[in-house]
Amino acid sequence: MWQRPNHVLARIARDAAVLVLEEPLAAEHDEDAIAEHDGVTVVTPHRRVPPGDAVDARAIATVRALAGERRALVWLYTPMMLALADAFPHAPLVFDKMDELAKFAHADPRIVPREHELLARADVVFSGGRSLFRSVEGRTRNARCYPSGVDVDHFERARTADPHPALAPYRGRPVFGYIGVIDERIDLGLVDALAAAHPNATVAMVGPVVKIDESTLPRRANIAYLGKRNYDELPALLAGFNVALMPFALNEHTANISPTKTLEYLAAGLPVVSTAVPDVVADHADVVYVAQGHEDFVAHVERARSDDPERARRGDEKTRAATWDAIAGAMRADLEAAGISYAAASPARKNSAALA
Repeated sequence: MWQRPNHVLARIARDAAVLVLEEPLAAEHDEDAIAEHDGVTVVTPHRRVPPGDAVDARAIATVRALAGERRALVWLYTPMMLALADAFPHAPLVFDKMDELAKFAHADPRIVPREHELLARADVVFSGGRSLFRSVEGRTRNARCYPSGVDVDHFERARTADPHPALAPYRGRPVFGYIGVIDERIDLGLVDALAAAHPNATVAMVGPVVKIDESTLPRRANIAYLGKRNYDELPALLAGFNVALMPFALNEHTANISPTKTLEYLAAGLPVVSTAVPDVVADHADVVYVAQGHEDFVAHVERARSDDPERARRGDEKTRAATWDAIAGAMRADLEAAGISYAAASPARKNSAALA
């Protein structure tokens, strides 16, 4: 999934060498696969026996060898990678909290105590939304709030692109679509209710099914599960939607989310209907149709199909004010204010710093 870490770190990589250590994958042979993506070096550990932690000694050795003697900055997206900070004890430590990971289904119970330690140690903490910021403010010495942004140029392609071939079977009828992970955060009953209320429309669910049993997914002739898609395919998929959906359940798993897809949908020029996720209400109630309950959601989807030029104009203003370039630049300014810097973007200094 191309999300906040990809956007932020790819932009940092324009100015400094960036090494990303992923969590281990099960494999037949032990190795650390190394690949380049958008100027970022990605290390993916493959292990025959799953390690007891997200980081093991072999992975740390690989990262240290790649970093060499360069000055390091450790930037974490999960407390489960705290051992990486221990491997670079003199490096500044940044935590970008993009989710309340401890509230996810099947969460590791070690996340909570490790996050307490990480917040105490971090030089700078970024949060991916208002609710997350409130959860860390006062627990760390230097917290900043940056809700997720949007790659406007990428998603604006949906306004002129031909609809994706995967949507060809549904042409000639309205398509109400969702793009993202399908997991415990999705209100499956709501998806079913929407499809039942609009039998002549298609409800398209695009994304991988994760952490839930596929047998629990609602099944109707007008619900299409299109699976995981590449980031480059998203504009064409959005081009085939009439209304973009955020059918989130309102539970402990969604209390602190600030969905990246909100601005992506808006940049694509689509009307957006969401359940009353707190951060969506706080940040986007003027441009997103926010529903209270299943019946209200169904009614808003119908309402959203009518043009609302003023709402669309406000949506365009929001997307252009929240680009990932602007957010990465503001984060860099916060780091510099805290005495943390990385290399200027020039060939001579390109590799003078490394993020591990």
